[in-house]
Amino acid sequence: MERLIEVRRRSEIFPPAFNFKMFLRFAKKISSLRTTRALSQIKIVELPRLGAITGDAMSERPDVLQDVSATALEHMQRCLPQSWSSLTRADLLYVFASTAAHNLRPYGKGCPSQEYGELLRSEHLDCSNYGLLTYYFSRLLLGEADRRPLSFVGWDGGAVGNHQMLFLSEPGKTPHLAIDPTLGIACIASFDDIASGKPVPPDAIAIIGATEQLNASRVVFITALLEGQFRPSDLLYYFPTVEDYLTRYGNPFDWPTPAISILRDRHSGDR
Repeated sequence: MERLIEVRRRSEIFPPAFNFKMFLRFAKKISSLRTTRALSQIKIVELPRLGAITGDAMSERPDVLQDVSATALEHMQRCLPQSWSSLTRADLLYVFASTAAHNLRPYGKGCPSQEYGELLRSEHLDCSNYGLLTYYFSRLLLGEADRRPLSFVGWDGGAVGNHQMLFLSEPGKTPHLAIDPTLGIACIASFDDIASGKPVPPDAIAIIGATEQLNASRVVFITALLEGQFRPSDLLYYFPTVEDYLTRYGNPFDWPTPAISILRDRHSGDR
């Protein structure tokens, strides 16, 4: 009975995370033995009380994000590998903002609005929604002096298809941090590292507070990081700041980027 009570208490504190055995089962189907071994070394971190961050809660009491972040940061600092020890508190708050966005709503048909309130009310979010929500959450978590430029990067074709990532970096400063709120992944790597196809070591990648949804996509994405499968020709867009992303997006079909032909071909019948 005591054991059952302990399990129940744990389930109330930690939201259901994806099944690690299922994660490796997907990995074995699509990866080489060497990559499967590397996938098994990826650190998986569950964060407590993520279920408290709901759309309604954030609308009525935004400080719930700060409340949950305090425990979450302690947990990340305790559970992440030694290679992550150079990350600052601000870095980890960006990771937490990404995790909170990832857990807020399930992946699906996205919200057409970029407004914070509309994103909170949407039943489903897509990768561009998760990225923008990460930015909004980071504004609630960090003061002006601690904020860092958040770059919005889109890929198409190649290893991961049409997908958005966020990069946290400043020229001349390390470490660089890449976060994927759609899949619940963070890694210590720069845009140049990933875009040039430089393999990311397993101890520089972590799955943090991820849900079970999109498990197969998660394996594909991490495999692409481990094997250095990204290419410059996969780049669809790069906005160095959220201001650029919100005000200079323009007409995507006019973007002068390597992967624009893939986007145009996909929507050739829509225009």
